[in-house]
Amino acid sequence: MKYKRNARTLAASFGKAHNIIGLTGGIGSGKTVATDALRGAGFTVIDADEISRELFAADTIGEKTLIAAFPQAQKNGRLDRAALRKAISEDVAERQKLNECTHGAITAEIKRRIAETAPPVVLSAPLLFETALAGLCDQTVCIYCPREIRIRRISERDGITEESAERMIEAQIPDTERATLSDYIVPSDVPVNDFTEEVVELFKAICNVGKPK
Repeated sequence: MKYKRNARTLAASFGKAHNIIGLTGGIGSGKTVATDALRGAGFTVIDADEISRELFAADTIGEKTLIAAFPQAQKNGRLDRAALRKAISEDVAERQKLNECTHGAITAEIKRRIAETAPPVVLSAPLLFETALAGLCDQTVCIYCPREIRIRRISERDGITEESAERMIEAQIPDTERATLSDYIVPSDVPVNDFTEEVVELFKAICNVGKPK
């Protein structure tokens, strides 16, 4: 691999079957870029964020559940997602309440899709270790990015202040903890082509599609 960061771990585990590979990373780390690259390389990706958006989209039972739980995050009878993000970034109790409302349904749908999908499967989830999802995985990969870059990315992407972006980061577990819990780490503070090449090559090696270089 280009940067050889994971070569030793790969060499030690090569030859073992890994059917479910967890992919995680904090907000603004580059996880979406990684999943897009993996899909482009032919991997099946089950994305917890995408499932959440489907289950709690407009006019669903999920949306009504969230409106009932967070009346301050509704506007004209619809869920105001920006207001909800603000509420959970500023209040730990509100964040816990959101998790209680959503994680059970999301996890059940993830398990259903895994059962219906031929391996290998990439399970992408920002809260991989904060929930029971890591227990479903044979191996885990963390996308790691320096905090200051993440703050800038989020601020530019969402059109919010850097202070607001920082609060969103602080609402998740620290990158250092996420990285420590993962089997592999891929930093994303490199040119995007190098980053995606590294991600795809790593996942191919984990899945025994090709030997590590």
